[in-house]
Amino acid sequence: MKPQDAQLSLDDIRRLQDRTREQIVGQSFVRSHVPLAALGLFAGLASVDLQNPWRTATLLFGFGLFVGVGIVHEHRTLVQRKPTGLEWLFWVGLSAGPMLLFGVFRIAAWAWLALPSQGLLSQGTLAAAATAATFVAITPLSRRTFAEIVLRESRRA
Repeated sequence: MKPQDAQLSLDDIRRLQDRTREQIVGQSFVRSHVPLAALGLFAGLASVDLQNPWRTATLLFGFGLFVGVGIVHEHRTLVQRKPTGLEWLFWVGLSAGPMLLFGVFRIAAWAWLALPSQGLLSQGTLAAAATAATFVAITPLSRRTFAEIVLRESRRA
């Protein structure tokens, strides 16, 4: 093999890696999946203030829908690769962030609105609705952040 052939092969590998990264960014945060994930997030979080058996059923439905949307999305993707450490950190933050936000909204509903802690219109329901709305609202920012993280590798090379 000549040095030029080796260099051409390396250039092809880099080009295909860049195309893979662009494809991963392009298929992340599909618009049709975001409202379903937000609905699941709302149902799962709002279930905290319901009485059993409604609590268990709503919790399973909500978080099952939230996780199920992610699983279906991953299985339908055209390109898959092992995420980097920074990508894992992004996904963990995107999963843990709404839980923290829910706690903040719930405390705000208790302190400012004096909503009851149990029932259909309660602190948890309002906090869950605010969290789901925030999840949908920050999707464009999340999409840009994820694109920056994934495409960052191609700029290094």
